[in-house]
Amino acid sequence: MNHAQVLTEFIALITIVAQSSREAVVYKPAGLSSERGPTDRGESLITLVRAQCDWSDGQLPHRLDRPTRGLMMVSADRAQAALHAEEIREGRWTKWYFARIPLESFEGHASALLGEHKAYLKRVGRFARVVRSGGEASRLTVLAVEASTDCAEDAHALIRLDTGRFHQIRAMCAALGFPLVGDEDYGGPQWRDQRAARSVDFAMMDLEAVALRVERESATDIHRLTAHRDRVGVHPALEAALDAAMLVSGPNARRPNSSQDASRRASQDSSQA
Repeated sequence: MNHAQVLTEFIALITIVAQSSREAVVYKPAGLSSERGPTDRGESLITLVRAQCDWSDGQLPHRLDRPTRGLMMVSADRAQAALHAEEIREGRWTKWYFARIPLESFEGHASALLGEHKAYLKRVGRFARVVRSGGEASRLTVLAVEASTDCAEDAHALIRLDTGRFHQIRAMCAALGFPLVGDEDYGGPQWRDQRAARSVDFAMMDLEAVALRVERESATDIHRLTAHRDRVGVHPALEAALDAAMLVSGPNARRPNSSQDASRRASQDSSQA
């Protein structure tokens, strides 16, 4: 693909899942950078969303790696980004991911990953490494593991990200003996399903930020990415496990938002976001 074709497909793939006057939850396809450096004029999610939402000062309160796809929050301006950053510091955001991993490894069956995992991560160049000391405390919880429906040698894990470190899921899964399928940077096996090339020029890794919960005093917002063309092989039992994990008890809980009714939510007032 030439640059114009790639840009056109990226624009088509970006979906606004929910939007208010102050924030938007959008789908980032694999292969698109969240943002670019000051000297890099290439396209990124934030530049495209700024144009799509008419937010000249739109900001990213968090990021996804280029090969990762899924839900991202975009702040309308720097003031809203500061509020989002405060929510993250206070632990009000919860993120869930689907990750394709080997069904079996030298550590045994993938179900061995179930439970909470802790590590110290240190960024070394463009990679993250698990270290004994001198790194950032990192936690994630594997809530469920199911065999993939499209490859007998693969499984999908439902992961709750309890801290948001650089390459955290990729580095920790690799250190635990289950590197993500297709993640060559961390020793992952090749993704045998060549349909992986379906997402704009880059999809040799299968990691998806599938749901986001934001707890606020007025209400709890839950954003859930429903069935998508870039998601293949996820067992229905894993989808059900995610739905159960997202449930928020209490009178302020809201029903999950999905991309299927994004047009209705786009007109909602910011007090409902």
